[in-house]
Amino acid sequence: MNDRTGFLQLGDEFSPDKLRLARCAAGKSLADIGELLSVTRQYAHKLEVNAIPSPTQLKQLSEVLKVDESFFFSPRRSSVELEQCHFRSLRASTQTLKKTIAAQVEMFELLVDELVKEVDFPVVGFNTFDESIDSLSKIEQAAERFRREQGLGLGPISSVTKLAEKVGVLVVELTEADERVDAFSLFNKRPLIVRSTAKASPGRQRFDLAHELGHLIMHQGIETGCRLTEDQANQFASALLMPRASFAAEFPPMRGRYLNWPALKEMKLRWKVSFKALIYRAQTLDLLTAEQAKSGFTYLNRKGFTKSEEFDELIPMESPALVQRAINLLDYATWRRVLKDSGLTSKMVTEQFLLDVPVSPLRLVASEVK
Repeated sequence: MNDRTGFLQLGDEFSPDKLRLARCAAGKSLADIGELLSVTRQYAHKLEVNAIPSPTQLKQLSEVLKVDESFFFSPRRSSVELEQCHFRSLRASTQTLKKTIAAQVEMFELLVDELVKEVDFPVVGFNTFDESIDSLSKIEQAAERFRREQGLGLGPISSVTKLAEKVGVLVVELTEADERVDAFSLFNKRPLIVRSTAKASPGRQRFDLAHELGHLIMHQGIETGCRLTEDQANQFASALLMPRASFAAEFPPMRGRYLNWPALKEMKLRWKVSFKALIYRAQTLDLLTAEQAKSGFTYLNRKGFTKSEEFDELIPMESPALVQRAINLLDYATWRRVLKDSGLTSKMVTEQFLLDVPVSPLRLVASEVK
């Protein structure tokens, strides 16, 4: 667009696909866009097919969708399809919400595409498990092989987030990723895990990340979301976080008819998992009978420990750092170029991706003067 005349320059080509992408990422409907532009829903639909917005409409769209006007004049490079994403099959997670999250991930990848031109990210450092997952033993082998490859030994993992980032997985927090989405993963240009900021339990947060690592390692090319693949990812998470040899050696025996809760507290804090995960793993390894495990789950439910548990506050919450560190390495001029080439705005990066962005040196000087 010509800044002086306000008209589209000859050769500029408006991309309806990019408008659709930005609208989905913002969680807006066609009716919302129609109301914003004071046009009908039908005309809003035409803008995503073959109509071209006026300069005034373009400005309105860029502001509400948190993208630069130039965003609409570059072709859509690649799309993130729902079939690629390892979403959990949650009834509360609607198709509309899934499309919003997938679109936000695609926008995030546009940012990463520009960052990798300036900063070297870790190479993808893990192998997929390509054998048929036809038994619990195969899942144990997949988790144990991953531990061996990463030199993790048989002890607790200090940070699952740092481990994921070390092997080249981008971990991102999205504002739309609440308890209805939980967490999900995909392997598009790079392996990526989206995690929810809504969970209050650090143990469950770590389990979710290990679960998504399981999908990335075991389920490439497999459509997930069914009970079988979700159970497999849960079993992988258990085996990764609590390796069978060392876990079995540490798990406390029953105190008569009751679980040894003081000893389980020590295990919870050492392995940084939930009580529920400890009991689940113990039952899987035949350290507890089904009846004993059921008794433990009943006790936790009776105490109200469904979403958060006692002693959770003693386990630190984990946060992704890789992409933020990459941004922190850039000077302001380079950051502005990265932002411009991606077509995104600082507002989107801070509000949707929960990242801090470089500030103009002039603004810093002004704040110091005050």
